[in-house]
Order: sequence, then structure tokens, then C-alpha cells
Amino acid sequence: MITRYENARVFTANGRDADCFVVQDGVFAFVGCKDDAHAAFPGARRVDLAGQFVCPGFNDSHMHLLNLGCMLTQAQLSPVTDSLAHVLCALGRYAQAHPQEAWVLGRGWNQDAFTDVSRYPTREDLDRVCPDRPCLITRACGHVAVANSAALALCGIDAQARAVEGGRIAVDSAGRPTGVLEENAIDLATDAMPAPDKAQIKQRLLLAMQHVNRFGITSVQSDDLATTKAPFETVIDAYLELKAEGRMTVRVTQQCLLPDRRTLDRFLRLGYTTGWGDAWFRIGPLKLIADGSLGARTALLRAPYADAPHTRGLAIYAQEALDDLVGTAHAAGMQVAVHAIGDGAADRVLHAVSRAQQAHPREDARHGIVHAQVLTHEQARRMAALRMHAYIQPIFLDYDATIVRRRLGERADAAYPAASLLGGGVSASGGSDSPVEPPDVLMGIQCAVTRMPVTRRLDAPYLPHEALTPDEALRLFTSCGAYASFEEGVKGRIAPRRFADFTVLGEDPRTVEPARIHAIPVRGVYLAGVPV
Repeated sequence: MITRYENARVFTANGRDADCFVVQDGVFAFVGCKDDAHAAFPGARRVDLAGQFVCPGFNDSHMHLLNLGCMLTQAQLSPVTDSLAHVLCALGRYAQAHPQEAWVLGRGWNQDAFTDVSRYPTREDLDRVCPDRPCLITRACGHVAVANSAALALCGIDAQARAVEGGRIAVDSAGRPTGVLEENAIDLATDAMPAPDKAQIKQRLLLAMQHVNRFGITSVQSDDLATTKAPFETVIDAYLELKAEGRMTVRVTQQCLLPDRRTLDRFLRLGYTTGWGDAWFRIGPLKLIADGSLGARTALLRAPYADAPHTRGLAIYAQEALDDLVGTAHAAGMQVAVHAIGDGAADRVLHAVSRAQQAHPREDARHGIVHAQVLTHEQARRMAALRMHAYIQPIFLDYDATIVRRRLGERADAAYPAASLLGGGVSASGGSDSPVEPPDVLMGIQCAVTRMPVTRRLDAPYLPHEALTPDEALRLFTSCGAYASFEEGVKGRIAPRRFADFTVLGEDPRTVEPARIHAIPVRGVYLAGVPV
């Protein structure tokens, strides 16, 4: 079928809007003016878009689709994180409503938003509302969780907390575990949970896909392989079955979290590498995690936290181990994307990438840093010299802009770069890190343009010289996302021969009041020309 879409305001990313486009066999066949389209495709089915704004389907270049699907089945704590009391009340209601669940799980709390206490939840707090079953609640960032006593017992965490490489089990003044688990210590709890089977994984992926479609998203670059105890083969098979069944409503590039050499070697032996797959599901970079989060004070900094001088955060890998994993993937022709929030972690990633390139030079590896929140100008220049990519999350400013100066002190004057990255020759794309934040692209675009929170208060924009123009912010979530996954030739633009993935908005983000961008309604989302 050939369909001619007319009377639209079409964002083409080349500086000139069009008013018409034609879709044929799942790709754009024409983009331009209505008269030319009618002459070239006179028999096409006609759709009048009534002057609405059309842009390429949004591409979230870093998120966790399977984790999002899991979270959507758990206790939703982010809407009630204004107080610990409300978090515990919501958790108790969820436990009562789901007596069949072996574990009581929740996600989304943030102690910085608590108005009744100024601390993390503890095992005793959870024991009061969930005394009979293991319970684990994960902080919004995903880098800290709290377990109740039943869960700690299943984890083998008794009165004497043990050391965990790349993680920490918090203890009180008497040396007794408080229930707080940081970074790799969270694995002690997740390893004690029953692994979902393939059918459950598929159900959660479908739930997450339908959820992100509502935000105008047609492509994601998702870190899923280590979300559950299921082996990576099972997760890949789940995706391939959904594709074969015609049930996928987003295109997925997998950011492959393979955290140790043994798992990475098995992955490579099976023939997987960057570019394996097709337009619906493909393998992207090796994904590694070098540190934690700023909100939890586990991001690895060069110098101690301004509001916690006893710590610089946590390094997930020793430098030698990180060098080995990056170097192995690079030598095998695989792209690498490493989570690094702190400048200390960025140092380690830059060292590993530089060493890999020296050993096996590659012209267009497109290795990247995911988040790149605390990044010095010197580090940004090193990224540009190494032709690295920055996967940034403007939506993080909704929360982090209110805490960054407390955490970093004067170092906050050079954090969360955006405009300076682009101006310095570093390619960048936009994401949400969902379920850390909602996969709300328009909210992310607004934060990128205004440098202000949307749901919280701030007296003035945070580093307004780092703001992007609306056009730049739109490209961050469209053509730049396609570039991040080596797909700039097939998607990310409304242009002939690209996939007909597009989003229809009720207003033009470039012309509305910037503080209203997040409220623009999503009117339609199309994948290969089919509404999803």
C-alpha cells in the first residue's frame, strides 16, 4: 500500500520543513511538497494530518526495556517517594494485593525527596510492612536497594556483613547489616530470586514496549542481558520469538551487559558481535558499568564528595579488569559503551579505550561513555580525539539539578555537559535510562532546552550555556540516536529510503513555550508505516 500524508509540518533535520511525505512498503518513498507528491503518487491513499508536527520516531539511546517491564509489575514507589511513610504504605498495600508473589519487590524511592526522614529505608522499616516474605526495594537510580530480614537471610547475609567486590553491604554502628545494598551487593539478593522463564520475559518486554510507544518511541538501545538470572541466550531468544511472531512494537539494539571475561568470551564464541541481527533486533555494543550514581554517592569521583568527604564513590572494576574487557571486545570488532557517571570512572574508561585503540587501531569504533555526567573539559577533549560517543540523559536534570551542587561543590560548574560536547566535536545522543527516569522523550527535550527541572523547583537554569536548541534536542533523540548504533543510513530521519518510523505531535516543540514542551500530546506513533 502507498500512503500519502499531507498537510503536515515535517521535521526533516536538514533545516527545511516539508508538508508532505509518502510511505511505501514500510519506508519513506517521498518527502517534499504536496503538489509534487500528488504528481508522483496520484493513486496513493491520502491522510490529512491537519497541520500537526511530524518527526522521526523517537530513539531512546540508553534504557533498560526488560527492567522497565519488570518494574511495571512491581510496587510503584516513585509516585509516593515524598516520604518514607508513603513508600512503606504503598509497599504494604502491594504486598497484601499480591499474596502469590514469592518476593515483594518495588522500585522508585529516593531519600532526597523524603519529607519525614533524611535517611535510607532500613530492614526494620521493611519488616514492619512485610514481615513474612523476602522484600527488596530498589532506589530510583538502580544502584542501591534495601532488603528486609527475610531477604537478607536468603542472601546469606547474617550479623556479620562480608566484603563484596564492586559493592557494599551497609552496616550500623554495631556492625549489623542495615539492609542497604550498594552496587554489586544487590546481586546477592537478585541471585536468590527465582529466574523468570522465557514466556515471562516476553510478557515483560511486551509490556515495556507498549509503555514506551506512548511516549512516541519507535527505537530503543536497551541493556537487558543481565536484568534477571536468565542466561543471555534466553533473553535473545525471547526477542527473536517476539520478532518472528510479529509482536515487536519498537526496534531494539541490544547494549550487551556481559560483566566478566568468561561471559564475554562465550558470547563472542557464539558469533554475536555488533551489527548481528536485523532491523528489528540487533546486537549493539558491549555494555559495562564502571561506577554507580551521583544520587547514591556511588559514582566514582576523582576527589571526595562535597557533602560526604569520607567517600569518592565505588569502582566496579579494577583498571586492569576494565582494560581487559574493553580490549577483548575492541579486538573482536565490537563496539563498547561504558556507564561512567563520575570523573574518576571516566578516567578509567578513557584509559581502557585508548589502550585498546593503541593495540588494535580502528577508524570508526564509536565506543562511548554512558551518562558522562561529571566530565572535565580535558576529558571531553580526549573523547573527541578518540572519536567517542556520549550517551546523555537530559531528563536527569529534573532531579540532579537540585542536588548536583551539594554533591560536587565547585565541580558542578563543569558537569552535565551538552552544548559543549557537541561544540567540541563529541557526538551525543539522548536517552532516559528508564526505569531510572520515565521514558519521556519530550520531558528530556525540555530539560535539554531549558536546563531546568520539570517536576521540581529550581531558582535558575543549571549551567544555561549548556542548553541545546530545540532542533539540536530533537536530533539528539532521532538522527543522533541512529548514529550511535551505526543505523544513520536506515533510520533517524524522514528521508527517502529510511524506515517509515515517525511520531505525530499535537504541537511543534520548536515553537511552543519551552516550559510546555513536556505537555505536548503524542497523537500517533508509526513503525514501518503501521500505527502502534
